[in-house]
Amino acid sequence: MLQKISIVARIFVVVLFIYSVLFSIVGTVFIIKAHSYIFGAIDDVHALRESEPAMSNFMKDLVDSNPKVQIKHTFVPLDSISKKLQHAVIAVEDPSFYFHPGVDIRNIVTAVDANVSSGKLLYGGSTITQQLAKNLFLTGERTWERKVRELGYAILMEYDLGKKRILELYLNYAQWGKDIFGCEAASEAYYGVHCSELDSAQAVNLAAMLVGPCKYKPESEDSTMVRRRKLITQGLPYVRDP
Repeated sequence: MLQKISIVARIFVVVLFIYSVLFSIVGTVFIIKAHSYIFGAIDDVHALRESEPAMSNFMKDLVDSNPKVQIKHTFVPLDSISKKLQHAVIAVEDPSFYFHPGVDIRNIVTAVDANVSSGKLLYGGSTITQQLAKNLFLTGERTWERKVRELGYAILMEYDLGKKRILELYLNYAQWGKDIFGCEAASEAYYGVHCSELDSAQAVNLAAMLVGPCKYKPESEDSTMVRRRKLITQGLPYVRDP
């Protein structure tokens, strides 16, 4: 009887030892990966305070998938971007932009409910800050890991960059056509003017097409575009600079 107990005890100790080793390895790998993610993200975001990447991660992926594509992109400072466009984009893409810390909890809850109902990760509830994080640093894949990293980047960007810099970067790297990125290239391509010269109707049209920049044109009368123009005009009175 004692011999049987001794054998069981030895097996238990061996199993416990193996479990401890495996747990230590997994935990160590997790800590190293988390450290790499966190400090890599901090460095990525901090670099944006005084410099702009030649291309966003999204633009690089586009070029990799189609080397023949000719990206149209010109960076301009925020004070050279029409206030009409700034306000129109905020009104339709992120009405709470000036009041949230990079993440809008209400939007996330709504998106989670929709994803659970559909059984798929279809809706992101993304703010302008989250969209910028995805475009600059991440991929378009719909996974929970990418979403968590997107949230982390968004919070870091709000803390380190501030609203004006985030809006400036977003408007300069948002897609406005298959090969058109940034509001300056979009204004020139669609209206033949600098983005500082856009009138109210042009600004509303450009903001509305962000929902499907490869699908819609600024003057499209598609029901989605009509609805978004209406949302913009209704929301404009409530958009305020801080």
